[in-house]
Amino acid sequence: MERTEGGMELTQEIIDHMMNPKNYGKLENPSGVGIGYDETSGEYVIMYLATDGDDIARIAFATNGCQDTVILGSIFTEMIKGTSIGEARKIASSMEEKVQNAPAKQQACSELVLSAFIAALINREHRIEGGDQELHKIKIDGTCNLDDEGNA
Repeated sequence: MERTEGGMELTQEIIDHMMNPKNYGKLENPSGVGIGYDETSGEYVIMYLATDGDDIARIAFATNGCQDTVILGSIFTEMIKGTSIGEARKIASSMEEKVQNAPAKQQACSELVLSAFIAALINREHRIEGGDQELHKIKIDGTCNLDDEGNA
């Protein structure tokens, strides 16, 4: 099995998400918008949610991040599209656990995606409560500005 630069195994599914990212772009009239960002590298992920009650009807993301961020964003959004918010939170927790043993760069890419998702949920709640917050931002703890060995 081949690996990408950061260590991700190149399966047919990964190649498909890399070459044809799913849910990439912007949603019109979202229920929530969140940004996960890395202050050190300047990389970010914007996540757009459109909900129907407590279900995720539509979801999209955009990023200025690396290939791994695009792949992880594509995979994650496909996994949670059509699920309840509660189920999506469980999937996010599971993804977070799975990448704990991945290279540091992939962990940071995953943190960008998951932070954007959580920020979009927070923004959605603020909007439901009557707030006019355009989006919510969460700064990640790690950094994407790493070499293959995980050094900044």
